[in-house]
Amino acid sequence: MRIPLPAVVLVSLALATLASAQTHADYRLEAEAAYKRKDYPAALAATKDALALRPDSPRYLHNLAALSALTGDAASAYGYLRKLGTLGVVTAIERDPDLASIQGTPEFRRILDQFATNREPRGEAHLFAELAGRTGIVEGIAVRARTGDLFFGDVHHRCIWRRDRAGELTRFTAENEELFGVMGLALDEARNTLWAATSALPEMIGFEPAMKGHAAIAEFDLSNGELRRIIPVPDDGRQHTLGDLCLAPDGTVYATDSASPIVWKLIPDAEEPQKLVDDPAFGSLQGLVLDQGKLLVSDYSNGLCAIDLATGTITVLQPPENFTLLGIDGLATIPGGLVATQNGVTPQRVLRLTLSPALDKIEAVQVLASGQPDLTDLTLITILENRPTFIAGSGWDAVSAKAKQPAAHPVRLFQVEVK
Repeated sequence: MRIPLPAVVLVSLALATLASAQTHADYRLEAEAAYKRKDYPAALAATKDALALRPDSPRYLHNLAALSALTGDAASAYGYLRKLGTLGVVTAIERDPDLASIQGTPEFRRILDQFATNREPRGEAHLFAELAGRTGIVEGIAVRARTGDLFFGDVHHRCIWRRDRAGELTRFTAENEELFGVMGLALDEARNTLWAATSALPEMIGFEPAMKGHAAIAEFDLSNGELRRIIPVPDDGRQHTLGDLCLAPDGTVYATDSASPIVWKLIPDAEEPQKLVDDPAFGSLQGLVLDQGKLLVSDYSNGLCAIDLATGTITVLQPPENFTLLGIDGLATIPGGLVATQNGVTPQRVLRLTLSPALDKIEAVQVLASGQPDLTDLTLITILENRPTFIAGSGWDAVSAKAKQPAAHPVRLFQVEVK
């Protein structure tokens, strides 16, 4: 889910300690305030501090290039843009008026050539299925291995769809005003349960301003789609958006909150979820998976971290040099690591992350697919018959500025090979 956001070393720390210091987001806010008052040297200094804490940030590298150009330091501007290019992503440097003083120069054109290379297709993604003529926003995906059924969470239509093994798509859940936009899904075959993260968002049918910030975990009967119960997150005076969830073997459900810096925990038969982690050092929590007693969680603005459920220790996993893990949305486990959808960069990508046996270090990153024409508007990911399977053309991009109803569009399911 894409909610707008207001050196190979291992950093292992409690987020409470991290939160007590000034974060890269704090420096970013300082830089934005200085930029608005046209104090470009102050904005430059604050952005350098932000980059020191988040050196794989395309945003900070772009902004430093622009601020360097505004302060007459063309050499530094080129350097930041070259570094941005080494991350394998692009930003709209050719359309940024703050870079006007260097646009059109031979060095700038060489950097544009590097960006063009970054846009070229890499890897392979194979079309598995197409859901034609969708008018919703298809965010979540879960597979029932026993039957081959696929389930999809729809934000706009506030429901779950089911696609059977023969390819027929039907509405799985009935209309219910208590249910908000449906996002991440988790299937519990042993307990005949389908869990869903549900959040009140402006893009859903029937949204009212009073609903804003409300979210819940919904429990459905897997055999017939009957809604058993809705478990709201506790009212703590803050906004909440549950985007994804995962299931532990004992039936415990974990969910990420992208509007507040919380990972929620719902133990079996509990009346409300509890806070597993609540710390402002998180930016925008997205996908999560459980592996070897650790929650691996993606944070849109901070990358990937591991939460040890036994000790509460949080390990921030830094990417290899010349790579960025910012903007990761969905996660799925594979032997030796993870596959991730990364929709917060351009071009959007599907990544393989090789982790250390202790899940405390990223040993390698591989781009499995990037730059193909239909690999846009990516959302969540699952494993179907040992193949990572993910949603493209989900519908977020089909919502116009004037109309909350997404235009009819095909939602595509792609698969990538991991060997």
